[in-house]
Amino acid sequence: MSTPRSTALRSAAAARSLAAEQRAAHAITELDRRGQPITFLAVAAQAGVSARYLYGHPQLRATIQQLRDEQRGSPSPAPVRERPREESIRARLRGTLEENKRLRAENARLRDELELAHGQVRELKQAARHRSTT
Repeated sequence: MSTPRSTALRSAAAARSLAAEQRAAHAITELDRRGQPITFLAVAAQAGVSARYLYGHPQLRATIQQLRDEQRGSPSPAPVRERPREESIRARLRGTLEENKRLRAENARLRDELELAHGQVRELKQAARHRSTT
């Protein structure tokens, strides 16, 4: 059950959110109208909201990305014949996994060698101390 205070708080939060969304939409329109670069940071500065706020609103995010890409003249996706095939992707993944496995084994071997070296240094220091006391 809502209290009058909680209802008022929810209402005020919804009004702030709506106002922020409207400021962001207006900022996008103004930047586009003036021919200025449309980026998340530019829209955020113009609207007085955070870039995180813009990233968190799917509709605003999509609009900014679309206009930004249009301004950059982003190329269309590569034709199907130029895209890597699934089997080549899988082969590269297998190779990467094998390399990762090899590097993990090498790291383990080097850690073991380092432990041995530290042990030898410790033994030499103890032997030197023992010789200096006798």
